[in-house]
Amino acid sequence: MKKEFREKIDFLGKQLTVRKSLRGWSITIVPDQIRIDNFYIPTHLHLKPEGIHIPVKFKEIDEVGLILELHIIRNNGKINVNELKEELI
Repeated sequence: MKKEFREKIDFLGKQLTVRKSLRGWSITIVPDQIRIDNFYIPTHLHLKPEGIHIPVKFKEIDEVGLILELHIIRNNGKINVNELKEELI
């Protein structure tokens, strides 16, 4: 049995799913289909479910979570993909 932590957070019209396990962590933003994780390779961003891996300069889930939270607040519950990419990479 895998030991993992999952939590769903409703935040300004977005549903953030946080998952932590022994292999790594991920944050998924629904309905935008954006995922940031560090499974298999260092922290990276997926903009589509089968998208390419875009490297992220932040390594810890707390740092990435704070950037996402501030981005969503600043944009009144919306995600500007280009702006988010600039903040993370």
